[in-house]
Amino acid sequence: MIRTIILWVLSITAASAREGCPELVSTATLARHITEADMAFSTMDENAFRSARWTAQRAINCLGEPIQPGQAAAYYRMEALGSFLDQSHAQSVGFFKSMLRIAPNYILPEPMAPMGHPLRVDFEVAQGSMPMAGVPIQKAADGVIRVDGGVGTEFPQDRPFLMQHQLSDGRIQLSAVVGIGVEPLPYATKRGLQGANAGKRVAQSVDKVQRKRGPSSVNMPLAAVSAVSVAVAGISYVVAMGHEAEFNDATTSRNQLSGLRGKTNNMVLLSGGAVATALTTGVAAVVVGGEF
Repeated sequence: MIRTIILWVLSITAASAREGCPELVSTATLARHITEADMAFSTMDENAFRSARWTAQRAINCLGEPIQPGQAAAYYRMEALGSFLDQSHAQSVGFFKSMLRIAPNYILPEPMAPMGHPLRVDFEVAQGSMPMAGVPIQKAADGVIRVDGGVGTEFPQDRPFLMQHQLSDGRIQLSAVVGIGVEPLPYATKRGLQGANAGKRVAQSVDKVQRKRGPSSVNMPLAAVSAVSVAVAGISYVVAMGHEAEFNDATTSRNQLSGLRGKTNNMVLLSGGAVATALTTGVAAVVVGGEF
């Protein structure tokens, strides 16, 4: 009787966390919001970035699908950039740590953050941080608890993490980003700790759904990064050509020439770097498929 009451109370709590969701959101929709945020950051449109970031944050709480590791990494990267804009460097470091936990080989593009840039400092601090032991995850009464896009064995204590409760039928009961020092969302538990092999039955049911949808040969987070890089390359090149035309204009005063040449060279370098990033991530997106 007592256990039934506890399960009822926890189900009400989880439901209330999703009350503000007019409908459940797909991971494809979340990926689109993250891409929009990346695009806005690359074009230095702070208002558009904040708007897309807020929409992505809302989408996380309303996800109706299990997020995958690559998607979680892309989200953490967006939050690291957003925290940097908010001048919350500790938060930026935390989200970079979360991203690097999934994608340890990620390289912060040089054009985005040159050596000595505060954003690169945050990134390098995250790279050099030693992970802390987490808190073991109690088994869910139904389904499994997912962390960072996979079945988890512990809740991180030193960084933010994306937590989802996936029921045995594949549905997502709750979904949220848990901050540093914040208690994980409550859920109905049973005796024992969740192991790495938990949820095989849930995974099998999800795989069946994915097979019905057809195979996907493109990794969406990497493809999104590639698309953003292409856009940055195009914008940078157009700006560079504008400076070049002004440099060659006979009416331009001589004392402006040095500055224009420097701006042109910087934009060409940025364009080239973005093209390289686009090519690298574009190829990787097709090669790795579902992995980041």
